[in-house]
Amino acid sequence: MVQLLCSNKVYEKLKQELSKYQIEIVKDSDLVLVERGYDIPSEKLALVFDAIDYMDVIKILVSGIRKDLYFKKTVTGFSENKFAVIEPKAIIYLEASPDGIMAYTTTHHYSMKETLQYYEGIWIEQGFIRVNKSQMINLLQVKEIIPWFNSRYVLRMNNGAELEVSKMYSKKLRSTLKI
Repeated sequence: MVQLLCSNKVYEKLKQELSKYQIEIVKDSDLVLVERGYDIPSEKLALVFDAIDYMDVIKILVSGIRKDLYFKKTVTGFSENKFAVIEPKAIIYLEASPDGIMAYTTTHHYSMKETLQYYEGIWIEQGFIRVNKSQMINLLQVKEIIPWFNSRYVLRMNNGAELEVSKMYSKKLRSTLKI
């Protein structure tokens, strides 16, 4: 439960994001999210943020305060007119497309809800890393890492897919894998 002290526009955005994580907004709480420029309540834990950085507040709440609640052990995917329960370790990579998020396993691909940013936040501890703006991979499912031109890489996955790591995400991959 959190209390919000912010503009109506930011309130609506925070409300939508907090609902994804089942974090309840109340009128009086010991934890208060305060948009810069609003009065900071005394004798309460207050997290002050700039309106433009409202997603950083969500990340802090999800990763710190209620981490155990959001560490999802399974997800639900939709394929061939039926739902399936999937463990993250079975997912080779996720890809954003105009139709939504697709999760690829060795045998199937499933459509999933949420965004890459959402899964990136909750699955980082399970070895998932973003490799470009539309794909996120499971590091345990990488078969080969091929150096490419212009400081980039191509990842050959266990299912045979080849995914290109963009220049922007190459640095994070090198840092994560110490290469």
